[in-house]
Amino acid sequence: MRRSRGLLLPGCALAVGALVTLGACTEDPLSLGSETVPGAGAETRDVTVSVSELARWRDTTLTGFAGPSTAPFVFVSNGSEVSGRALGRFNVPDTIRTLADTLPVATFAEVELLLRVDTLRSEFGGFPLTLRMIALDQPFETDSATWMQAGEGVPWAVPGGDLGPEIASGVFEEVSDSLFLSVALPEDSLMKAWQDRDGGNGFALVLEGPETRLRLTRMVLRYDPTLVGRLIPVPQVEQWTERTFIQDPPLPPTGSALRIGGLPASRMYFDFTPPEGLGGASLGGATISQAEVILHPLAAPELYAAERAIEATKISLLGDPFVTGAKTPIGRGDLVAKSLEPSLLESGEPVRLDITLLLARAVRDSLGSIRFGFRANPDAQVLGYWEFGSAESPVEFQPQLRVVFSSAPNFRVP
Repeated sequence: MRRSRGLLLPGCALAVGALVTLGACTEDPLSLGSETVPGAGAETRDVTVSVSELARWRDTTLTGFAGPSTAPFVFVSNGSEVSGRALGRFNVPDTIRTLADTLPVATFAEVELLLRVDTLRSEFGGFPLTLRMIALDQPFETDSATWMQAGEGVPWAVPGGDLGPEIASGVFEEVSDSLFLSVALPEDSLMKAWQDRDGGNGFALVLEGPETRLRLTRMVLRYDPTLVGRLIPVPQVEQWTERTFIQDPPLPPTGSALRIGGLPASRMYFDFTPPEGLGGASLGGATISQAEVILHPLAAPELYAAERAIEATKISLLGDPFVTGAKTPIGRGDLVAKSLEPSLLESGEPVRLDITLLLARAVRDSLGSIRFGFRANPDAQVLGYWEFGSAESPVEFQPQLRVVFSSAPNFRVP
C-alpha cells in the first residue's frame, strides 16, 4: 500500500521530513525592499569640478595646420579694419596637346578671367565694386608672403605688394557668384611673358569701392591660342597654379587662451589624469553614465572673430601633444561635428565635449591619462577664430569636468 505524500501546509512551508526551513520563504531576495537588496547603495552622482581641482590637467593651443596658401578660398577686403589682397600666378604652357599631336603656341587671343565668389560667406557693403588684377613688380613666395614681406626676409617696397600696371578689371553691380574680368594689357605680350617666366612675378587682386569682404573660391584663365601651322584657335582653361592671400593686420599670436579655427589654423589639445574620486565617492569600478569637458567661450576678439559657424570635432590623440607638438598623431574622431555658432559663443554659452567612452575606458583599464583634441573640420574653413578659457584663466572661465556615475555596488550576503 503506497503512502500518501505530505500535505501542502498554509503559507509556503512544506513538511519535508524533519528539515523545514521556514526562513527561506520570508527572506526571498526578490521580495526584499530596494534598500536591502544585495548590491544596494550604488548611488548615482552628478559632479562638476573645475580642472584646477584635478591632480593633473594640461591644455594648450597648437597652430600651423593650414595657411592662406592651402585654404579653400582667398580673401579680398578693403575694410577700414582689415585689408586683404589675393596673390596668384598662372602657368601658361608652351605647347598644346590636340587630338592629333602636340604643337607649340603661335599667338594668344581672347583672354579673360573668371572669378567664383562665395556669396554666402562674403560681405557686400554696397555697389558698384571694382576688382582689379594688377601685376606685381616683385615676385612673392606662396607660403611665406605677408602684408609686409614678399617672402621670408624680403620686404615689399610698399606694404601690401609692389603694384605695377593693371592687367584686368571687373565691376560688381549687384551680389553675384561670378565675375568676368576683361584683360586690359595686350593679350599676346602678357601671355607670352607669363609663358616665358612661369607666371612671372604674379599678380594681386585689389578691391575698390564700399567696404566689402570677398571670399573667392575659384579663378580660371580662359584664352584662345592659335597653334603653329594652324588657323583655328584651340580654347583653353587654366586654373591658377599658385595662390595665397595677405591681410593687414595679421592674425594675433595665440596666448594662454584656447583657440580654435582661423589661419594658420588652431586646435585645442588636452591631457589629464582621471581623478580617483569625485563628490566623496571613488571612481574605481564605477559605471560612467556621462562625462564631458565643458569649455567657456571668452569675449569675441577685436578683429578676426569668426563670422560664420565653425564646424568642429573631438579627436583622440595617439601621442603626447606637449612633447610632439603639432605633429601629434591623431586617432579616431567624432563622426558628428559640433557647430560653433558665433552668436551663441558671444553670449557665453558653454561648449560641451563628450568624453564618456574615454573616461569609462580609463577607469576600467586603470589608464594613466586621457588625451584628446578639438579641431575645426576641415581646417581653414573660416578666416576668423574663437577663444576659450584655459587652466590659466580665472576660475569662472576655466574648463570643467562633469561626470555622472554610479559607484561600484556593495554586495551583501543575505
